[in-house]
Amino acid sequence: MSSWERLNPQLLRHFLAVSRCGSLIAAAQELHCVPSNVSARLRQLEAQLGVALFQRQAQRLRLTPAGTRLLPHAEQLEQLCRAAWSCVQEDLWAGELRLGSMESTAAVRLPEVLAALHREAPRLDLSLVTGTSGHLLGEVLAGRLDAALIGGPHEDPRLHGEAIWHEELVLVLPEGLAPESLTQAPVTLLGFPSGCHYRERLERWSERHRLQVGARQSYGSIDAILGAAAAGMGVGLLPRSLLELHPRGRLVRWRPIEADLAAAPTLLVRRRDAPVPAALERLLELLQATA
Repeated sequence: MSSWERLNPQLLRHFLAVSRCGSLIAAAQELHCVPSNVSARLRQLEAQLGVALFQRQAQRLRLTPAGTRLLPHAEQLEQLCRAAWSCVQEDLWAGELRLGSMESTAAVRLPEVLAALHREAPRLDLSLVTGTSGHLLGEVLAGRLDAALIGGPHEDPRLHGEAIWHEELVLVLPEGLAPESLTQAPVTLLGFPSGCHYRERLERWSERHRLQVGARQSYGSIDAILGAAAAGMGVGLLPRSLLELHPRGRLVRWRPIEADLAAAPTLLVRRRDAPVPAALERLLELLQATA
């Protein structure tokens, strides 16, 4: 072991106290110990360094040239120790969390969860971006989002996905429209823009039932889709949980669809090669508690 490796940083604390106070008695009061303890620590430090650090002048201890050279290094070490202490004592969830979500999930599932996270981490800067599953996957892969809640499944090996909720998709119809009439005339499909997992399911459902699709309309919000359906413009697919909780859900009717198309897991995805922020770990715990 090299000589410098044997240097005890704790001895530098006593050295700093004496340099600030100018006497063993005053330094002992600052360190909450007896003067003989301070004196012993100074002798130990001087022995390790092989030099005298103080010289007595009148009733005060003055730094020697070697002590003067040591002082800034001892102060720097003290600052580093304080920074090391404070970095683990401060709110571990402070900072920034960039989260993406499908519009339907953000509207129904997230408000209470994010409120709970805010109560625990009030200093956390949270940004929530809504979009289609395809768009959100791209944002996570590009590093512009820490994680996103998407419609599953997904197959990208670069991403880690964990199922949070298992939604049941249902067919949304205008009030008064009989389901059997959908095969008798062209139908307009209502959904989110291309890249939405629910829109893809709607397309597959219409193909399975050999519907004559007259038009496809894309909307950027749940309210717009529900409003269009309520006005008799067409049909869509949305989670049953959303229709049961959304204020506009009572303006439309819904019916079940085949189980393989209805079962739609919501996944929290993140990059496998990216560190997981503490706030994201806590968010995942809160999400799992609601499942």
